[in-house]
Amino acid sequence: MDEKIYRIAEQIVQLHQKAYEFYLPLVEDVCSRIVSEDELSHLLEYLLDFACDEKILELYKRVCRRYLYVYPGCIKLYIEAYREMWDEDCYSAEIP
Repeated sequence: MDEKIYRIAEQIVQLHQKAYEFYLPLVEDVCSRIVSEDELSHLLEYLLDFACDEKILELYKRVCRRYLYVYPGCIKLYIEAYREMWDEDCYSAEIP
């Protein structure tokens, strides 16, 4: 049982590394020019799926910072989506 868990964990680490390698050039491209809100949303949607990984989260933040003043409503939506999906402490202050 422990060996199976270890193998699954290793596969998750490898998947995150592959995702980082795949998305890094896309993030660099999107951050080097102005893209449509639809293109931005698609990229953030894909990154959000892997944003539990620190390196992917940094890419996510980089895109959000780049487009914060271009598409503020869109970025706000994706910041809230990140918090709901991955930030376990974001609403803990409201829970007694």
